[in-house]
Amino acid sequence: MPYILKDSLFSFILSVIGIILLGSVPFMFTGMSFNTGSYVDGIGELFKSMMKPAEIMYFTTSGKYPLFPSMWDIFSYSLTILFSAFFMALILALIFAILIFMLPSRLKDKIRVFSFMFESIPDVLIAISMQFFIIWFFKETNILLFQIVSLYDQKTYFVPIFCLTVLPTLLILRILLLNMEEEYGKQYIDTAKSKGMGSFRILWRHVLPNTLLSVFHQSRNILWFMLSNLLMVEFLFNIYGVTTLVREMGNPAIFTISMLMLFVPMFLFFTALRIFTYKWVGEK
Repeated sequence: MPYILKDSLFSFILSVIGIILLGSVPFMFTGMSFNTGSYVDGIGELFKSMMKPAEIMYFTTSGKYPLFPSMWDIFSYSLTILFSAFFMALILALIFAILIFMLPSRLKDKIRVFSFMFESIPDVLIAISMQFFIIWFFKETNILLFQIVSLYDQKTYFVPIFCLTVLPTLLILRILLLNMEEEYGKQYIDTAKSKGMGSFRILWRHVLPNTLLSVFHQSRNILWFMLSNLLMVEFLFNIYGVTTLVREMGNPAIFTISMLMLFVPMFLFFTALRIFTYKWVGEK
């Protein structure tokens, strides 16, 4: 445990320094020329701006506003969509994995092929298809299933979360199925069967906990993958979130603060997950 905390603290410090250095890159260029001196001065200027966050302003079509406290609402909106989609993907993949693994081998192979093909569909196509379907259904029935764009006083949650969930669900499902098959080939499964344990009990009590550890180890890559798709989701659904703010402003201070605000909760989540898996493996 102490090693994990020390390693996490060291990684945190290096990551924060890296984000600040990355945020200062625009100061490195003067027109088309490369200037190391201005980059060093820019780091200092950026640091001074971050020490006075109340003075940082951002612009919209309706006017000029201070970054804080508006940033908290923008940040919470994006983070709600991101983590809701992640946990929904994890739960759905877990349910599907249990159901699929109880099926005959022939059906499992067909589902695997379908899942692999569906996984190659771009997120943007899924999002646009959802929008078209809701608009078509509204025109046919005059019933609006879900709000498909975010307005100033109305925020949309379900459709963007759903669109951000689809591909990670398939990715987690593939990881679960592969690891479940690998676990079933181990010796302790034969021992459990010889003691008269049923298939579902073996799956639930022994196989599933071990396969979840693999998902936890892969969760960092999955969440970063979802973060990269968040920009597309915010653009298509007119969501004024963190990635939209960074894309439209192009301000080094706003970029750095936004990245730090995204990084810190994700870092804490991964650290907590790392401690949890460490204790889990130790107890098992």
